Amino acid sequence: MRPIQPFFALTGLTAVEAIRQPILVLLFTACVTFTAVTPMVLLHTFGEYGKMARETGLALHFLLGLLAAVQAAASSLAQEVRSGTAAVVLSKPVGRHTFFLAKFTGIALVILAFSLGAALATLLSERVAERLTHTAAGAEELIDWRTAWWLLAAPLLGLAVAGLLNYTRRVSFGSTAFLLIICALLLVLLTSGAYDRTGARASFDLRVDWRVLPAGVLITAALLVISAVAVSLSTRLRPAPTLALCGLIFILGLLWEYLFGQAPTSPLSGWLYSIAPNWQHFWVSDALTGGGTIPWSYVGQVMIYAATYIGAILCLGTCAFARADV
Repeated sequence: MRPIQPFFALTGLTAVEAIRQPILVLLFTACVTFTAVTPMVLLHTFGEYGKMARETGLALHFLLGLLAAVQAAASSLAQEVRSGTAAVVLSKPVGRHTFFLAKFTGIALVILAFSLGAALATLLSERVAERLTHTAAGAEELIDWRTAWWLLAAPLLGLAVAGLLNYTRRVSFGSTAFLLIICALLLVLLTSGAYDRTGARASFDLRVDWRVLPAGVLITAALLVISAVAVSLSTRLRPAPTLALCGLIFILGLLWEYLFGQAPTSPLSGWLYSIAPNWQHFWVSDALTGGGTIPWSYVGQVMIYAATYIGAILCLGTCAFARADV
């Protein structure tokens, strides 16, 4: 049990320190706010109700989550090494592999919380989007304005309450705001289930498109992969070069199929094909078009791919950190 207790303690401290970073709270608030605003400003459905709101929410989840994951992962370990905190901790009976893996696990918990909030915002945004609704006056294309205003108020309420608690009780603004926004989104989701699209009371039904969840799970797996890459690179590099390299890896991952095809044709191309994650496996929102679904069997296969890649990267990162000068 000796290595387990420090592992959990370091994991919790890493998650708390990461979630307190102002840039992380800013990115999370921007993700939720822009997702909430999207269905209110759309002027065209592009042939399918809710499509643009759904894909915009998923795109914001991927892009802003990518920035949040890389920033949190790149700065966490590097700051510990530069400030001397890592040397102090490692002078205790804490192994370097325990310290390194705890850092990644703490960042992973933050990414899971970020993805939970982004998924809730996307579900609600897709519900708010304009749809053909039958009313007493006939069939109309209506936006669920009641849920829309509640969704837009959720991040504002979370920030306001966090600011008040910070002023009165000196609690951390960043971590409190992050958690309160997620709680506010959950409250909006549950409360909106008691109303229909016209704003009238109705039997409880969340009325959300659950097909979004598999897409959100795949994006979360992609964020965990890039987090593992950033944490491993930060064992030897400062945050700025780590951010630059992660951006390059992301771009190469998007172009990998274009550069090397759907399948490798030689041992060299096979090796090149395997060294960078193929982000096309994680971004499959087009499968939802026209009422389509993403099979959970496919999600399971991609999760195995992501877990294998994360395990390989963390092994390299552990080896690098074992020989790093702290």
